[in-house]
Amino acid sequence: MRIAVNLGPTPSWTDVVEGARRADAAGLDAVSLLDHYHSENPDWGWVSGLAAYGALATATSRVKLVPMVLDRLNYLPGVLAKETAVLSQLSDGRFELGIGAGDYFVEQRAWGLSVPDAAARIDALGETLTALRKVWAGQPVTMSGSHVQLTGALCLPAPQSPPKIVVGAGNSRRLIRSACAYADELNVYADDATITAARSEIDKSGRAVDLSVYVWDWPDDIAARLAAWAEMGVGRVFLTVWPPFDRIAEAAALQH
Repeated sequence: MRIAVNLGPTPSWTDVVEGARRADAAGLDAVSLLDHYHSENPDWGWVSGLAAYGALATATSRVKLVPMVLDRLNYLPGVLAKETAVLSQLSDGRFELGIGAGDYFVEQRAWGLSVPDAAARIDALGETLTALRKVWAGQPVTMSGSHVQLTGALCLPAPQSPPKIVVGAGNSRRLIRSACAYADELNVYADDATITAARSEIDKSGRAVDLSVYVWDWPDDIAARLAAWAEMGVGRVFLTVWPPFDRIAEAAALQH
């Protein structure tokens, strides 16, 4: 089982970079951050965003960098194309595009963005990622979708190899079914029924799609749960740790 750590929200860049360096040195598979810019409470602040991953790419050497997850509603396709290409270069290919259809609507409403219905959000995510795969090849792309329209779109330099696409589906059965057609990895909540449903949809798709789970609160029997999830076909687990990130060593001890 590959173990990744999701660094719990903190306003301290010092804490974030130290946590990432610890994860890198401990041999963990990946480091992730939440990706939201809106603070509902005046006391809530946290480091996140694509700039943070660029800095972490230069502060680490082997650990993968995986947002958990970008909200597609907040990013234009061209912005994603440029940012992912540069992050891939900065990280020597260690950046993976963790992205979801969007479900934190208080953020969009606070900042004056519209919130499409679930079907539209999921379809737009699929079109966006289909477009990115084409753009990452380094050639002009023309595409006429319901949500994404490109005319000779070109973004250079293209990444040396396309970033892995990790779709954060939470517990959405609709998104799980849709993402099996284009994702490299599905990330779902650590709920047995959701994991089982995701595994079933992956098998039906006939595609080689990895499966990972996201854990906010560690269960008391974490070693037993990891073993059970592995039996269910989970290959990677993102465990949330909190400043001062002392549990990174415990997370590393679980990896085998």
